[in-house]
Amino acid sequence: MPTKPLQAKAIPARPLSSGTSRREFLKNATAVAATWAAVPQAEAGVSPALTTIALGPHRVTRLIAGSNPLYGGSHFNQLLSALMREHFTDERVIEFLRDCERAGINTWQSSFGERPQRLLRLLREAGSRLNWICLAGAWDANPATTSPADLLSAMMRSATLAAQSKPLGIVYHGEISDKLWRAGKLEQIRDFLSGVHELGFPVGVSTHNPAVIEAIEEKGWPTDFYMACFYRASRIREEFVKEIGVAPVGETYLASDPPKMCKVIRQVRKPCLGFKILAAGRRCNSPQQVREAFGYAYQNIKPADAVIVGMFPKFSDQIAENERLASEFA
Repeated sequence: MPTKPLQAKAIPARPLSSGTSRREFLKNATAVAATWAAVPQAEAGVSPALTTIALGPHRVTRLIAGSNPLYGGSHFNQLLSALMREHFTDERVIEFLRDCERAGINTWQSSFGERPQRLLRLLREAGSRLNWICLAGAWDANPATTSPADLLSAMMRSATLAAQSKPLGIVYHGEISDKLWRAGKLEQIRDFLSGVHELGFPVGVSTHNPAVIEAIEEKGWPTDFYMACFYRASRIREEFVKEIGVAPVGETYLASDPPKMCKVIRQVRKPCLGFKILAAGRRCNSPQQVREAFGYAYQNIKPADAVIVGMFPKFSDQIAENERLASEFA
């Protein structure tokens, strides 16, 4: 870890209007949208300060904007989740993503439920050329999906819906892949990979468990990339008891996890997109702690990898702060 001191500087949060009307918000959007339609997503602007990696035929910045805070998914507690939902109105989400684009971040990742679909449409209407990676979940297509027999059809339905919005890639959701691995039914993912390729898109698998990546690589399945969580946030009670002897209260992150995932990331030749490098906000208690987390992440993944970081710029300009750290370490 580099030891040079962090030159912290207070940066005021960007003012975000909560009273913008839809008419004002979409003013001139039709003309701008025509411009977007004529420009390939791969040509979205990139800051000279941010390096890029290849993802299929596209170039994406090594810092990718995450989406959990945008939808109130804090992975911390209901109070923080409610605060995120209150803050991130549709207008603020679009402004946040446009601010990411202006800062040189050219890609964001999200699921494709009802609200993400609406936000993606508004983003394009607002003139954005931001690249988009879809994290496909069965519940996005069929919230009632419960049986393994219905899983593949629901996952493919989700991917087919997302394909209409031209993502850079479509990813099998990590919560589902982890459950399949635990149940010994990882084989269900293989047909999804082939199905997404038939749709004409690069395909990835997301997971919180390095064993999932190892198993897929051993099988030689046709993945193009992975989304790899630095922390195994999907552990169930029995797994905690087996590993550390106790069952914690709430979502718990173990400091011993990042080295295990990073080891697998480095062993895999395909691009990996690391996420939760800040332990879902648990490593954000000081600027130095954030800096150390960014430094660790970039120094322990491959040059061909990137990180996905969720941001909540209500109290500080996290876009600028994270862009500066990515520029330093990546």
